[in-house]
Amino acid sequence: MLLLIAGCGAAYEYNLPVSIKASVNPSVLMPGDLAVMAIELQLNSATGVSVAPSGPGMGTVAGTSITKTQSSTPINRTVLRGSGAIHVLSPEYRNVGLIGPGDRVVLYYKIKADENITTGTYLLDFSVLGPGQEIADIRRQIPVKVDTASVSIARADSASAASINLNVANPRENTLNAVTVIPESDQDSLEFYPDRYYIGTMDPDEVFTISFSVASQPGRNLRGGPVNISFTAQYKNGEEWHLSEPFITTYEPAQTQQQNSSLLPAGAVLIILLACGSWVYRRRRRERRAVPR
Repeated sequence: MLLLIAGCGAAYEYNLPVSIKASVNPSVLMPGDLAVMAIELQLNSATGVSVAPSGPGMGTVAGTSITKTQSSTPINRTVLRGSGAIHVLSPEYRNVGLIGPGDRVVLYYKIKADENITTGTYLLDFSVLGPGQEIADIRRQIPVKVDTASVSIARADSASAASINLNVANPRENTLNAVTVIPESDQDSLEFYPDRYYIGTMDPDEVFTISFSVASQPGRNLRGGPVNISFTAQYKNGEEWHLSEPFITTYEPAQTQQQNSSLLPAGAVLIILLACGSWVYRRRRRERRAVPR
């Protein structure tokens, strides 16, 4: 794009060889996320200035021009505009100043995604304006990714009836932090060990297998039938906290095994009593037969 400045009887055409790089933290947003966009401006090289002689008494020679070198590029204003579903919360920058060859200027903007935003890539308009300009000298579209996917929880095989194993996965393109799985039951007498499982950082497509031990509180029996248990993942995307959809599964208390195990001592005692009674009965019969008549 061209920056046109008139003065001293000459028309100057300023090229702006400014490279623009942008990054967003977090790199992929979720609905309702507040993020920070960093836009870096860098002047690649010295700016060429073309001077076309003009004014009274100044002639022009066909095919010739005067070229000078502008060491710095003035930037008056930068503007970032939202896309509707993504809002820009920061104001525009004014009087940014001069950027010399090799210089870098980083501008920070706060952006926020709507609560009902859908998965996709959204383009935000970024403009750079020179001194006294109302029309942008540089205009770029900066992509912002949004993914509504959350932490995924699924049941895994358990070696014991007293434990529940879970596969916890991060299906997103970006890293999640402070991932914690929290169990909950509709029966207060049920206890979980641990009461919550802290995983921590989960990279993209990473899967963790975790285990919870399940038991009833001492002196409190579970109500009959399977028990519904829900597991929810709490985690941070950037600086924002999120909760996954609850994963609901059932837990079958080992009541039959407990009943059988409690009957074993009683059955053993009963067998011993029967054996003793039979032995006493047979002894008495032998004694009666041995008495002379």
